[in-house]
Amino acid sequence: MRSKKAIINTIVAILQEAVGVVCGLILPRLILSAFGSSYNGITSSITQFLACVVLLRGGVGAVTRAALFKPLAENDTENVSAIMNATQQFMRKVALIFAGALVIFACLYPLLVSYEFDWLFSFTLVMILGISTFMEYYFGITNLFLLQADQKQYIVSIVQMISTVLNTLFAFLLIKLGCGIHLVKLGSALAFSINPILRYLYVRKRYKVDKTVAPNFDKIKQRWDAFWQTFAFFVNSNCPIMILTFFADIKEVSVYTVYNYVIANIRNIVNTFITGFGAAFGNMLAKGEHDLAKKNLRVFELVIFNLVSIVYTTAGVMVLPFVSVYTNGITDVEYYRPIYAVVATVAGAFSCFRIPYQSIVEAAGHFKQTKIGAFVEAVLNIVISVICVIKFGLIGVAIGTLVATVIRSVEYAIYVSKHIIKRSQFIFFVHILVTSGIAVLTAVISDAFFTFATPNYLYWAAKSILVVLISTALTAITDLAFFKNETFYMIKKVKGIITGRTKKK
Repeated sequence: MRSKKAIINTIVAILQEAVGVVCGLILPRLILSAFGSSYNGITSSITQFLACVVLLRGGVGAVTRAALFKPLAENDTENVSAIMNATQQFMRKVALIFAGALVIFACLYPLLVSYEFDWLFSFTLVMILGISTFMEYYFGITNLFLLQADQKQYIVSIVQMISTVLNTLFAFLLIKLGCGIHLVKLGSALAFSINPILRYLYVRKRYKVDKTVAPNFDKIKQRWDAFWQTFAFFVNSNCPIMILTFFADIKEVSVYTVYNYVIANIRNIVNTFITGFGAAFGNMLAKGEHDLAKKNLRVFELVIFNLVSIVYTTAGVMVLPFVSVYTNGITDVEYYRPIYAVVATVAGAFSCFRIPYQSIVEAAGHFKQTKIGAFVEAVLNIVISVICVIKFGLIGVAIGTLVATVIRSVEYAIYVSKHIIKRSQFIFFVHILVTSGIAVLTAVISDAFFTFATPNYLYWAAKSILVVLISTALTAITDLAFFKNETFYMIKKVKGIITGRTKKK
């Protein structure tokens, strides 16, 4: 049943990702064409600053999910209600704090971009972009945690798809009607505000969450230990844009967002294939099935590293041609940045290498034990990025992210092998070496044989498919050479799911 749920979550998440990629290509291009790089840069900058609200959550999301695994597995409605009520109270306080902080930020942010936009323009834009975030935190995010913990990520994905499509339609129509950026973003805010409402209606109908049960704050007391995990994620995701906003031209933010769109969506693609597996491991650990968890981790690792081999290698080869096609005709800033592309792609790959280990740590609830590593990652990223951005510009923020991400990924892998799923610590490094070899070989072969230009999306897609095929073939060969047992076990599990013979493994 766990495997079946994970597969359903994965299929729907892949569909969501496909919708997100298509809509994500359309909307920024519309904004770039209609308003220019400065407008694209300021909206991206504000959005990333508003993401600071994730710090107010104090890691409560991961802690809530970890706390819910056991009562959900035991159908303990009272404990589920106690945890949900505690989380709901906490998140509504966060939403109110965010509302106050939003007003203050809206007053101060315009001072950072006063050289290009007037105060009222920036103030109102900040307020509009903050609407959907407030709605999410006040009305719906607790229900999101419940659905994720119960392996019903597919519900979250369906709701997200609806909002994404509506957002794109609203923006397209408003831009074609000649509306300004404020009305366009107001349409987006309304579209994404549908998210928490739909989740609330689903949870209300399907779950018996008793609002009269006293909230159990002890169950989420580790949220302050988990805060550092959240802080590290926030820094890696948002630090580059913030630093560029302070130390570089706003147009550099636009360049960053174009490349980051590719890198971030690749990570989302990897995440779609493992959606629900974290909850499955939480269920195993809650039931004391440690041997089964250990066996399945080997398969989980293989899936992740295979995906990274294929998608990030393809990205490394094809990201510059994509950017050239995507920004064709936009000349207000130089978008062709080959060194930055390489460093950012490698950093993105390492952010995915850590996924199986981070999932295990969160499923086991080991937040306190790993908070120092999270703190070190965040500090390293900020310090190195600030130092390097002054000398190297955009490349500098990529260097900071790369160094911090590599160190944190290694720390995660070693911790899991020593303290949760006890096994050899060298398995992670073997995967890294094999994946690096695949990347180098794919790049060499692609450079030697696929030499035709990519003047448009059709040629780019054709070349990308060829690169994917080469990378996939090399990955399959190395699986059989280095990870034969895990490969056949993975095939056996997939066959079991398809034929309906898998029970609880």
